[in-house]
Amino acid sequence: AAVIVATVRALKMHGGGPPVSAGKPLQKEYTEENVELLAKGCCNLQKHIENAKKFGVNVVVAVNKFKTDTDNEIETVKKAAMEAGAFDAVLSNHWAEGGAGAEDL
Repeated sequence: AAVIVATVRALKMHGGGPPVSAGKPLQKEYTEENVELLAKGCCNLQKHIENAKKFGVNVVVAVNKFKTDTDNEIETVKKAAMEAGAFDAVLSNHWAEGGAGAEDL
């Protein structure tokens, strides 16, 4: 199996969000819920899943959660992953919870 790590922030960028620059504050598109922008970017994740499956590799998507990610956004990513054929899509919150936050993975 392969693990694909996804973040809401990166998928929002793929959906057409504004540029992110090191050392500068994030724009509101990244700090506030924006499921529409996120959904537009999920095609990127879905393509990665499809590519792995072409080689017979099962995919588990780890959704790395940041403090600004909402439950609706996390569910949007998980749903998109499963619709693309992922074996599973799980929340990964180890940055906040240590090993316990990665147990589902």
